[in-house]
Amino acid sequence: ATAAPAPAAVPADPASACGYVTNRQGETPASQDIFPVDITQIDGRSTPLQPENRFRVKPGTRLLTVTDAIPPHDLPAAAIAQIEKMKRLKEQRAYKKLEVEVKPGVIYAVGAHLLRDKLDVESIRNNAYWEPVVWDQRAQPCK
Repeated sequence: ATAAPAPAAVPADPASACGYVTNRQGETPASQDIFPVDITQIDGRSTPLQPENRFRVKPGTRLLTVTDAIPPHDLPAAAIAQIEKMKRLKEQRAYKKLEVEVKPGVIYAVGAHLLRDKLDVESIRNNAYWEPVVWDQRAQPCK
């Protein structure tokens, strides 16, 4: 499997008291097989049901729980029904964890890296066809 390209690191802003994580940082780079995710929990706490553009978090290691939101039109037809079936059967086990080292004054864009070589029935059944990634980091001051 090819790893998604790591975004360039952004220097921390010592004047900022927080950082952000987001699943809505413009268009995800589908050309790199990076697609949207839904962030359902941060550090074990559920995120609001109403979508937010970004989530304010304390600097340090944050544990995100995410599920892929890869559009069906970006998947092979044979994989779509298999993925829907796996998500129904696995429910909470269809989610994945992503640890993000949040620096103050930085926003981290999170996405699902589609592993095209893992779209076989067995990999889909094991929810191994994607991995959560940070695909972008930008300066975003907050007080």
